[in-house]
Amino acid sequence: MKKIVVLSKEGELKSSFNELENHYLCEVITFNFDQSSVFENLLRDDQALLLISISDWSSFDEFYTKYKMDINGTIVLVGNTESFREEKISTLCTLDRFIKGTINIDQPSYLQRPWFNLLVNPQIESIDTTDLDEVGQSIEKVMSAAINELQRVKEIHEKLVPIREESFKGMSATSKFAAGESAGGEFFDIISSDTEMLLLLARSRSYLVSSIVMNQFDELRSNSTFSDEKIDQFIKSLNLEVENSKVKEDKRKLDILFVRVDLKKMISRVWKSGNCELLIDGKNMEESEFSIERGQKLFVLSSGLLENAPGKVSLLSTVKENVSKSRREILDEVFYNLKKEKSSMFLSHDATMIIFEVNKNAIIQI
Repeated sequence: MKKIVVLSKEGELKSSFNELENHYLCEVITFNFDQSSVFENLLRDDQALLLISISDWSSFDEFYTKYKMDINGTIVLVGNTESFREEKISTLCTLDRFIKGTINIDQPSYLQRPWFNLLVNPQIESIDTTDLDEVGQSIEKVMSAAINELQRVKEIHEKLVPIREESFKGMSATSKFAAGESAGGEFFDIISSDTEMLLLLARSRSYLVSSIVMNQFDELRSNSTFSDEKIDQFIKSLNLEVENSKVKEDKRKLDILFVRVDLKKMISRVWKSGNCELLIDGKNMEESEFSIERGQKLFVLSSGLLENAPGKVSLLSTVKENVSKSRREILDEVFYNLKKEKSSMFLSHDATMIIFEVNKNAIIQI
């Protein structure tokens, strides 16, 4: 299925191209420039069509300068009549061989259809059957070289990507993520202040659903405090937007975990949908509210992690057997088991594990 990636500064193109899914076999994925690091794999997809907004030149220029050499897909610039009059755009389109075309959104949508007939459903010239053997041999050589290079990149990635370390008032966190082959994937983010910490862990089966979560979470991030009502409203609005999206029903499933910790009292509140697991010092936590004592560890294991071999029972057992070790050592043990059991170069599913630990000398309000 063709991926159409729509990038803009503040979602100004969010709904402009969704109707393409009604006319073509494609998935329209929309996100903002500042979310690009989360979706770098889409930028590198040589089959993707990237529709990039030029409505704000400085934002476009910052994004394009940073990611230009990473983009392998087809680049088409999108703007209105006024923005295309800019001399900078004239120079860019004249000199930049990576730019394949432009779309003026002031024009009627039917004038864009010939473009998308070409870009989304390109016509392939017929190949003489006498050349097929030679083409097949060439493809086999290219694929063999690509697989070898992919293996090298994967090994370098595993060596260079560090374990993430974070500190909050009275608490520290260590986390690790490994990419899998399934679509959509997992991501998490942590917001903290002097009084509270908020963790969001999400898993989707569609890149479009992932972009919806990111957009909604950006709005939530602007709040200075996170009440139960705000998080309840976030989840309700998110589910409604996913339900009303054009994502196929089997791709709408979304696993969400919110953990909010009162850093003064070390009391945690949990909102969970999906099959992720929470443990405190090896004990499974099913309650929606619980406290964490000094020196205790709170383990968060994503649903994607638990669906990988060697399976949920074995991975939870590994955590419980090593609970007295350091956070890094526990993560090393778990991800070693995942790596040992994988059947290909990558895991079957994205895997995320986060370990929070209350400082032994933390001041806890009673």
